[in-house]
Amino acid sequence: MTTLPAEYPKDAFEAFGYLKTRQTLSVEDLKVLAMIECYGEVFYQLLASGVKDAEAKALLTRNGQEERGHAHRLLKAIRLKSGEDFVLPSNEDNPFMALAPSEVPANDELLSMLEQGEIDGDLVYQQWADAEPNAEVAQLYRLNGREETRHCERVIEAKKRLFAA
Repeated sequence: MTTLPAEYPKDAFEAFGYLKTRQTLSVEDLKVLAMIECYGEVFYQLLASGVKDAEAKALLTRNGQEERGHAHRLLKAIRLKSGEDFVLPSNEDNPFMALAPSEVPANDELLSMLEQGEIDGDLVYQQWADAEPNAEVAQLYRLNGREETRHCERVIEAKKRLFAA
């Protein structure tokens, strides 16, 4: 099992909250963030697995795939900042998976929280990009941020499909 730095919460959402307090991201922060993004992939997969509407399921599944893509961009950022490669742990070795739920019910409240979380994700990625001295790394953060906004748009669309009156 990959271990987290001591100051990090074991819960992915709490760890992301902790990262949001950072003005700039260290290489260790980026490793943690990459593992959080992998957790996001699994979270969206679990959410999508319980959805019957095919289009809503596809939207949520796409978000999960892009969360993994965010992790891979962060691997590039790690390489650019440190000159070293970081290998993502398997899901079994990702410390955030220890607290992952076995299922995620798609309800209006959860999807509304996801909407806000994705918007917050974009904002914080843009803040990190603004503070990042390496232009290539900043661009990677901006790409991740823009996709977070697209995730919000997909969550809104899935919510409409699932809960239209």
